[in-house]
Parts: sequence; structure tokens; C-alpha cells
Amino acid sequence: MRNDNDPAWALAGRSAALAAFDRGDDGAAVAALTGENAPAAEVLRSAGEDADGVLVTALRFEHGDLTVDLRVHAHGRLRSLSGLAGGEYDHAVLRVRRPDSRQDLRIGEDGGFALSGLARGPISLALLRAGRPPVVTGWFTV
Repeated sequence: MRNDNDPAWALAGRSAALAAFDRGDDGAAVAALTGENAPAAEVLRSAGEDADGVLVTALRFEHGDLTVDLRVHAHGRLRSLSGLAGGEYDHAVLRVRRPDSRQDLRIGEDGGFALSGLARGPISLALLRAGRPPVVTGWFTV
């Protein structure tokens, strides 16, 4: 039930919860989170950081022969993702799913991809390969 007096953060939380229960990918395989590496705690710098920003976390998802390695970087209030998809495929598209939107990125011939300007919040990735069922990650926070 929605109350018109709910703060914006509560409405965003509801959207994220509903997106987590989206049944649109029932035919997709789920890539398991097999690695997570958060760097040691450090003070985030707003100035003087390198072009990649400050590394927030590194994640690895696997399903069969497919691996997806991700790096999440902080750029002040925004985040960026860079990654590498490995496995057998000729053509692949990465679908970036957010509770209120989705965006498709073409994966490079080397398996690399990058996305910048992301607001903090929940995200899930779907790898769409020609002739194979999609593979999705669980929801994680950037």
C-alpha cells in the first residue's frame, strides 16, 4: 500500500524490492556470486583520485563456462562499472537492470564493457548471448 506522505527513499526501496521479484527472467540461468573483494577501508577522496575513481568492490559471477568479473568505482556520489565477460559466445549484449530502468551495452570483442554515471542503488546484470538462454546475476548494490 502506498501512502502519499512516504519519503522518496521509501518509494525507491519499494521499487527495488519489486524489481528483485520480477519474473521476466524465469527462463534465465542465474550466475552465482563466487567472489567479492572489498578493499580495506579508506577515506574516499573527492579530489586527486585516478581516472577510475576509488575502487569500492570487485565481484565475480560464474555460470558454467561463463565468468563475469566486475569492478565498481566511486566518483563522488556516482558509481561506474567496468568488467570482463569470459566464456564461449560469438556476440553478447550486457543488459544493466535497475529498479526503474534498463540499458543494453554491447560487449567488446575482448569481453570488456564499462558504464559510468550510475547513481547508488540496486543493480542486476543480464548477459544475452546469441543462441543461448540469458544468464542473470542476483541484485547487488553499487
